[in-house]
Amino acid sequence: MFFSLLNSTLPLFGLVLIGFLLGKFSIFEKLEANVLTKIVGVTVLPALGIKIFSNFNYEFFNFYLYFNYFFIQFLIYLSGFLVSKFYFLRSFSESIIIGMACGFSNHIFFVYPIAISEFPTKDLVPIETIIAFDFINVAMSILALDFANNKNLGKRRLFLKQLKNPALIGLFLGLIILISDLYIPFSINKLVNFICNLGVPCTLIAMGILLSFKTDITQIKLSFLIIILKMFVFPLLMFIIIYFSEIDFTVARTTIMVSSAPLASMPLIFAAIYKVKTDAVVRAGLFTYLIALLSVPFVGGII
Repeated sequence: MFFSLLNSTLPLFGLVLIGFLLGKFSIFEKLEANVLTKIVGVTVLPALGIKIFSNFNYEFFNFYLYFNYFFIQFLIYLSGFLVSKFYFLRSFSESIIIGMACGFSNHIFFVYPIAISEFPTKDLVPIETIIAFDFINVAMSILALDFANNKNLGKRRLFLKQLKNPALIGLFLGLIILISDLYIPFSINKLVNFICNLGVPCTLIAMGILLSFKTDITQIKLSFLIIILKMFVFPLLMFIIIYFSEIDFTVARTTIMVSSAPLASMPLIFAAIYKVKTDAVVRAGLFTYLIALLSVPFVGGII
């Protein structure tokens, strides 16, 4: 299974390489890369809410497993935010982005596409559950970014601004479909799938483009912070908690795969939208993808 999973991850890294070459040879600039990420943030995220919630499966729901995952995710997110804010003296907005990069895994565009072809339906439920709950986490992060960038708006206008929060839109639409069991016509469902399919190539190519530009030493140090917390501390804590609990490793393996996945695309997307420097996230993204080429197949193959 290791080599099967490894072969499934290599094409994703290839998209980053394509983007890097496009940027290195000046075919694409930073502004054009940011346009790609904005497309994903504004259109793909709400569509993913519809797709994920409309197919949500309760049958193999494991509350204790997910509670542990989100507790560790919160600790990693908070650690990244605090170190960025008080040690590296970054802005509130940039510290939120660093926290997101440390705590959010690329489950949608990395682990989930791999797991669909390699694991039975019951093993996909943990990934789908984490994706569903991360809509709430991303929505709260966007709210914090809105607050940091629009302090003079007032509570009422800040609240109204959340009507355009793409994560909340996706969560709202998805919950309506889930609760009402609403039938989605074939044409609408196909449109949603088309939009969702934009996410992987747009985000990874944009990451490669941004990676081709130089940065400063502080951003490099921040990228190491992200790599350490995301790729080593997060899966290690997850493994330790499961080891000392009554959860079977075969039940938890896709959850550990998520914790071992590269950083999510959301920090890069919303860094671009809120005009936060993306250099640390992009560089950490490359190395977390390189590490994940081995870590995700390793976890999925031996547990």
